[in-house]
Amino acid sequence: MPYDAEISRRKPSLFVFLIDQSRSMSRKIAGGSRSKSQEAAYAINKQLNEIISRCTKSDGVRPYFYVGVIGYGIKSGEALSLIGDEPIPINELENHILRMETETQQIEDEEIETEFPIWFEPVAAYDTPMTKALTLAGEWIVDFIGKNPDSFPPILINISDGGATDGDPLVPAKDILDLETTNGKTLIWNCHISEKEGDTIKFPNDPENVGNDKHAVSMFNMSSQLPDTFIAIAREEFTDIPDSARAYVYNGDLDDLIKLLDIGTRVAYSKVS
Repeated sequence: MPYDAEISRRKPSLFVFLIDQSRSMSRKIAGGSRSKSQEAAYAINKQLNEIISRCTKSDGVRPYFYVGVIGYGIKSGEALSLIGDEPIPINELENHILRMETETQQIEDEEIETEFPIWFEPVAAYDTPMTKALTLAGEWIVDFIGKNPDSFPPILINISDGGATDGDPLVPAKDILDLETTNGKTLIWNCHISEKEGDTIKFPNDPENVGNDKHAVSMFNMSSQLPDTFIAIAREEFTDIPDSARAYVYNGDLDDLIKLLDIGTRVAYSKVS
């Protein structure tokens, strides 16, 4: 069965996160009080902290995963690595923390303050060079698979609010979707966040389900069909997940974004040995 390889220090896997940092990300996310860039940054910073937590054992943080984060739109026409020059082992992430932030959580009847690491700040600057971001991610994945041909397949998660401004992102996305280890093909997940009020479409199996939004259809087409193990987890969080569902959420809010990140990474966590 594909997507069942154990993940260990000798056989790590790879997460790549792509973050839209274009000017339109300055608008408030649907149903929220903060901008899309703030919510995306919050969600990814939380996810990176979660990966560290999952990999922490009695002897410290073990390098079960390599992690890369690409921001696109922070500079005009550019897609840039936000942590190091290339994906780094998870145990090196702590060396790249920008600052710590205090977060208050309500646990039962008590408020608990915890420190929350920040790796990067929210940005909403220029255009949307998603094609360049996917091309860079593809280069990273090719290199990783070349060094780890039998690993649990790489997972790429893209967070954006619209279409690319530098050509057709489906071209590099298809190249990535064709990349594979002996355990399965690389997976691409897309979370399409919006400032528009309306229904959220979660894990559709047909492009007609996302209406006449050409950018939504494009992001649907560049999303992986969910393997069975991921569908089972998606159905724990969302109702009415169809067979042949794609790894795509349209018009999502912060809660949907965090759930998508969790579903997209949880199967890999379960394979750690």
